[in-house]
Amino acid sequence: MTEDDLLELQIPPQAEYVGTARLFLAAAGRHFELSEEAVADVKVAVSEVCADAIEDLRRPEHLRIAIRPGVDALEVAVSSEPAGIEADLEDTTPPAGEMAPFERRLREPLVHALFPHADYQPRQHRLRLSLPWELPEDIEGP
Repeated sequence: MTEDDLLELQIPPQAEYVGTARLFLAAAGRHFELSEEAVADVKVAVSEVCADAIEDLRRPEHLRIAIRPGVDALEVAVSSEPAGIEADLEDTTPPAGEMAPFERRLREPLVHALFPHADYQPRQHRLRLSLPWELPEDIEGP
């Protein structure tokens, strides 16, 4: 596989585009011959990052999803582009005693349950994870 195998999608952080991201991930899964289970897990993790960005008061301009083959694993990254310098300066920490909605508090444990070694930064709308290459069924591992 080469650098030409890089797949990218950029979407606005709006709920109606999460479906587009999920279709992109399904197509990428077919392209890289991932199992249906691996594709489903990636779709859940990426959807959670998209939901964080959609619900954030300092909503970024874009979400970028990039998928690149590596030697040992398929690398998946989600990142956001802030709406402007003001977005970096705003403090979106909830006031003392106020908790994030129940569903939002579950996102990080969910992503880490699916991908224990994922680098997930919900406040920055960033996710980096690796999917080790699966051996075809007719090839035995070491």
